[in-house]
Amino acid sequence: MATSDNQPDKQNPIDNLVDNLQRQKEEEYAQKLATKLNLEYRNMSNFQPNPSTVPLVPKQLAQEAQVFAFDKKGQTVFLALTNPQDPSTQAALKTLAALDEYTFRPILVSDSSMRYLLSTYDTFAPTVVNNDEIIITEDLRNQLSKLADKASFEKELKGKSVSETLTLIFAGASGMNASDIHIEPTKTSLRLRYRLDGVLQDVAELSASSLKNIVDRIKFLSHLKLNITESSQDGRLAIKAGDITYDIRVSILPTQYGESVVMRLLPQDAKFIGLDELGLSAADKAIVDRIISQPNGLILNTGPTGSGKTTTLYSVLNTINSPTTKIITVEDPVEYRLAGVTQTQVNEEEHYDFANALRSIVRQDPDIILVGEIRDEETADIAINASLTGHLVLSTLHTNDAPGAIPRLIELGAKPNLFADALRLIIAQRLVRKIDPTCAEEYDPTPEDIEKIKSILPAASIPTKLMRIRKDCQAKTSGGYKGRLGIFELLEITPNIKDAISQDVSAQTLRNLAITNGMKTLAQDGMGKVLAGLTTLEELFRVVEE
Repeated sequence: MATSDNQPDKQNPIDNLVDNLQRQKEEEYAQKLATKLNLEYRNMSNFQPNPSTVPLVPKQLAQEAQVFAFDKKGQTVFLALTNPQDPSTQAALKTLAALDEYTFRPILVSDSSMRYLLSTYDTFAPTVVNNDEIIITEDLRNQLSKLADKASFEKELKGKSVSETLTLIFAGASGMNASDIHIEPTKTSLRLRYRLDGVLQDVAELSASSLKNIVDRIKFLSHLKLNITESSQDGRLAIKAGDITYDIRVSILPTQYGESVVMRLLPQDAKFIGLDELGLSAADKAIVDRIISQPNGLILNTGPTGSGKTTTLYSVLNTINSPTTKIITVEDPVEYRLAGVTQTQVNEEEHYDFANALRSIVRQDPDIILVGEIRDEETADIAINASLTGHLVLSTLHTNDAPGAIPRLIELGAKPNLFADALRLIIAQRLVRKIDPTCAEEYDPTPEDIEKIKSILPAASIPTKLMRIRKDCQAKTSGGYKGRLGIFELLEITPNIKDAISQDVSAQTLRNLAITNGMKTLAQDGMGKVLAGLTTLEELFRVVEE
């Protein structure tokens, strides 16, 4: 039928009739099947789903398993499905049944109804879903922070539902200031560990049979695929514990005994540690303050993963941030939000890596740039050139010590004569646990202790007393430690160091020259903290030997 340009096409009446007859047959078939299977049947034509219910089943699962959460009353969720005998539908129903927060009631619908419902998913499911945020009261957080040992935590978890168990796991992690939660299946049980002050500690042991329900609950909250168990998945969720909101990064990995879960807790309302609180000595802090007040140059922070590099760089940014400066960061990922700072995150899938991001950033007229990590020649070259053309650039490298950053840059293809001019300061750092004052006791140093001290500080006077953890505290979840502080090695690029870099000398020669200039090594800085009673000899050597 011809139509004018201003009139929409109209379906032929005969086509309408055929469609209606076909739909009627589908509904009759669905109604008979429902009777046969003893299920409730509904015709969902033009039904308006409940927007708060639709996201309870992730979109991909709804499409793959042909299930759709269209309404709820109280904690009962009405779940439309077309073929309850289909294996994918049965797997979805089994998974959803493990999420004990709701009861799912199946309703049989026709294929036409299901196509209609799925077509409405994006309309009725809000883009941002807030009802998956776990709320933890301050009282619960404080209560779990006082649990002394593994047995106490296991007692709290006993007899709890899946959702209650997970809430207690998050509450305990928040209360104890854990940075990571590890849920690890073994042959006979489920192992729960927290990373406390950088060290993994056993918190509880659960039955192996609880693994699937707990992992499914985490997947559900993280909007991951519930029916995928043989490949890794990454997601995120949010919790609120007292006044603290956490962004939680979720990593799920298949193992021989089931799926292993690691969750990193990133407090979004965290107050940044000031430079005075990092553990820098007065002399080292004076060097940092002087260097970061300069308008340009390259500052590198080195050390392994988990050594506190990001915290230190954020402290620097927080110190120099002001209304008159423009700061842009590129990170992988953005871990904390900095007020007044433009932050961007790499996305490898979209080919937005550090080099591409940095190339764009320098066109944004920044004063200060933070690059999460220098990983390749292109990123190194752009960072060096930016620091030579009026920008203060901060970044990280994975090296063992400060002088080791020089051969690492050369390995990446950077030219020594260029980065020697660009570099201002190289920091190496580690984190050591601080003694909990309530667990500290004095003791007379043994001959072995004195030998260790002299091996690092030959000129040190022999201490009459050292500090250690009392035996009754060693069995605590915290091990008798509370909090961490940095130990540092600062290589300032003085004229003679710059000349040595340009001459391509070895890292050991650079190290010797830096020590002659007054640089304290990581071990020396750490030993100073041992003698000051802030940490123990055992803790220092654990970190330095690692």
